[in-house]
Amino acid sequence: MSILFEPLTIGRMEIQNRFVRSATYFGLADANGCIGDTSVQLMKALAANRVGLIMSGYAYVNRTGQVFADMNGIDADEQIPGYQRMTHAVHDEGGRICMQIAHGGVASTAAVARGERHLVVSARDARAGSSVKTVMSDADIESIIDDFGQAARRVQEAGFDGVQIHGAHGYLVTQFLSPSSNRRDDRWGGSLQNRMRFVLEVVRAIQRNVTADFPIMIKLGCRDYLDAGQGFTIEEGAEVAAALEREGVCFIEVSHGVGGRAFSKVSRGKESKPIREAYLVPDAEIIRQATTVPLAVVGGMRSLPVMESVLEAGTADCIALCRPLIRQPDLVQRWAEGYAQPADCVSCFACLKTDKDGNSDVQCREILKKQKKKKRKAVAGSH
Repeated sequence: MSILFEPLTIGRMEIQNRFVRSATYFGLADANGCIGDTSVQLMKALAANRVGLIMSGYAYVNRTGQVFADMNGIDADEQIPGYQRMTHAVHDEGGRICMQIAHGGVASTAAVARGERHLVVSARDARAGSSVKTVMSDADIESIIDDFGQAARRVQEAGFDGVQIHGAHGYLVTQFLSPSSNRRDDRWGGSLQNRMRFVLEVVRAIQRNVTADFPIMIKLGCRDYLDAGQGFTIEEGAEVAAALEREGVCFIEVSHGVGGRAFSKVSRGKESKPIREAYLVPDAEIIRQATTVPLAVVGGMRSLPVMESVLEAGTADCIALCRPLIRQPDLVQRWAEGYAQPADCVSCFACLKTDKDGNSDVQCREILKKQKKKKRKAVAGSH
């Protein structure tokens, strides 16, 4: 049996194989952040198709941290019943599901458009644009830390198997970790010990609000892909990962922090070559040396031999997939049944489109193009 289909224990939880559905935003929540049947069915389908661990799309822990107008929320108890339907549906299929929780910080465009304060870690964060910025006070920071804890309480009450902190891709945790955005001169900025204080306090707040054995995980942006000397380094990322493990985090998904031209060079293009396919594996190798908890690595992997080689080398314990499962939700099941072809995803980076009102649509554009072409042929043939 391939190592990809061996079970794995993460904290108290056992998953049936080594495939992780990396948290993927689908833009299906209502104005109050509540989810509906479409979201439930998406997660149910992934579980039915044998995805070992499903990370749900990120949910804001406070309305000031809302990135998209139709982003999931986990800041109010009224949202819990919808998530209970989701977790029950996944568990009925024998699956495991965790929720990713987040605050957008400077990237909270939906919150700003609605009239919320534009909270930033430092005034000199260039991404804040022309809006009136509010540099977070100690009280703001402590309040948001508590929001993460309360969100995790709701996650557990909703029946999820664990909670994942979104600590990557330029959102609030990344903004504290990265010296490119954190220019503070108080206890939250400056040294790495100060810059990692926020995420460590988030972990502690979660621990205060969930049972002692509830799995706490993180998607960690282990380095910034910025010009030399400007961002969060992989060496710092390894230190943070080790500190998170000491605090009780039981699973780390290796990802990137703040992107840039360097990241585009690494990640863009057709992932047809093995070395291009696993573009974050070099980062995972360094994180592996600093940690002992199970690791997942995301980053363009499409073919079974490459995935198997990553696990067999001990670099990671799980393979995290995002875009391939948008195009082929049944991909893991097909691989389990002996299908040996790589994922059909061509890495066109066109899964997400956002309209002028901040509402988004997540679909595989390649499939839509094929459907339109087939429809045109059918119409032409009927004449």
